[in-house]
Amino acid sequence: MTDTNASTPVPPSAPRSGWVGPLALVLSLLAFAAAGSAFFYMQSRIQDLELQMARRIGEFDNSSKEARSAAQTVRATVDALTNRMAALEAKAQETQNQELALESMYQDLARGQDERLLADIEQTLLLADQQLEMAGNVRAAVLGLDAAAARLGRMKKPQFERLRAAISRDSAKLKLMPAADIVGINARLDALLQNVDKLKLESEQEAPKQPQPKTGSGAADWVGRLGSEAWGEFKQLVRIRRLDHPDLALLEPSQTYFLRQNLKLRLLSARLAVLQRDEATFRSDIAACQKWITEYFNQNDELTRSMLQDLKELSVMPVALQDVNLESLSVLHAMVGATH
Repeated sequence: MTDTNASTPVPPSAPRSGWVGPLALVLSLLAFAAAGSAFFYMQSRIQDLELQMARRIGEFDNSSKEARSAAQTVRATVDALTNRMAALEAKAQETQNQELALESMYQDLARGQDERLLADIEQTLLLADQQLEMAGNVRAAVLGLDAAAARLGRMKKPQFERLRAAISRDSAKLKLMPAADIVGINARLDALLQNVDKLKLESEQEAPKQPQPKTGSGAADWVGRLGSEAWGEFKQLVRIRRLDHPDLALLEPSQTYFLRQNLKLRLLSARLAVLQRDEATFRSDIAACQKWITEYFNQNDELTRSMLQDLKELSVMPVALQDVNLESLSVLHAMVGATH
């Protein structure tokens, strides 16, 4: 058998361990140098990044300030634009109102001469109708109608002939109507008012005439005169009078005062009714005055009979116009309706 351990050569160990240590040291140094280089490189990169971040933060701050300034500028611009828009809207509204006013003015100016004439004639007829209805002034109404008819006649237009004929008929009808004598009626009522206190009541009696005693001398004459006076006084104790109204109640002095005052109030009410053209109230007041004077005052007195005659004449006098309708107004309204 052969010995394998003896035949295999063994390398020497001393030279192999001699270069490993320096190699490891070199590698360690290289690794340390590489790590230091990497550390310093990282530090420089971090510093660069910090500088860049600081520069970018500064730029961002500047940009933010510029953005805020720009935002404020934009806000101010928007506010200014809003104010200008509001001003423009106000001017536009004002312009629109002016346009409407001008359009209305143009429409008024564009109205024809015939329409303006009809409007003026309508105003004249309405005034005449008011004079008749409210004041009973026939003369003023006739003057207005005649003026309107004359104006239409000067125009010489066939389309107005119907209206002019209606106005002429109204004027002729009013001229034939009896006008109320307001001044004369008020004067007669005033005279009646002044005579109320002078009326004599039916129950009043005139003072009897006392017989004049005969003058004489002596005791016989004195006794006769005394007897006559005693007999006269005795006859005054009982008075017999004739009354035309047996059922008339005798009035006390206070009742007589109120009777006269009520009669005056009735006459004043009649005067007010005349001014207001209230014919129903006027007739009622006159009838009440006639009734009271007939019942309570002396019918044989001249003043009483005169006042009753005045009241009778006043009761039939016209105070207001009856059934006064202007035909021309209806004709005019028909013409205006036909033109629209």
